[in-house]
Amino acid sequence: MKRKIIQLGYVARDLDAALDHWIGDAGAGPFYFAEYEPEQQVHRGQPTHIRMRLAYGFIGDIHIEVVQQISGGSSAYTEALEGGGAIPAGGVLHHVLMVHDGYDAIYDSYLAAGAERCYDAVVAGVGRFCYLDTRSLMGCYLELVEDTTALEAACAIMRDIHLAWDGTNPRRDFAEIIALL
Repeated sequence: MKRKIIQLGYVARDLDAALDHWIGDAGAGPFYFAEYEPEQQVHRGQPTHIRMRLAYGFIGDIHIEVVQQISGGSSAYTEALEGGGAIPAGGVLHHVLMVHDGYDAIYDSYLAAGAERCYDAVVAGVGRFCYLDTRSLMGCYLELVEDTTALEAACAIMRDIHLAWDGTNPRRDFAEIIALL
């Protein structure tokens, strides 16, 4: 079974300020912005409805995602920000994203290992995605996306752009990547 960690995900209260760190201090980028308002959202067994703004970028071969929840109630993102401590400049490490070839099998295997259901939703054109609360197993959440084909292709494009990037135009629209798929 295919299993590969391809992303480090961070959550921040201010996406633009977090990107100032990733771009200016770490040299990551360019970052591609998108907004999502998934369907069929469930948080800890209860219906919820959130909207998020995020940015995708690379630093070397590592895919970085920074997320800011912009509306709604409790979520995996608000949980990560509730700790009461200072929020690092680049955001709080929130999750790793695993690509795979068996969403249900991996989901179930992590539940059997002690992970907890945290957040499940559906994104049109992508399918189901979730955050399993794997903090007791690995210190952060695990993100699974049902169909990783487009995600993996988009990541390959963003990585290639990053490797040739001259530092100009560090903030871009994710529609640029979609047009290249």
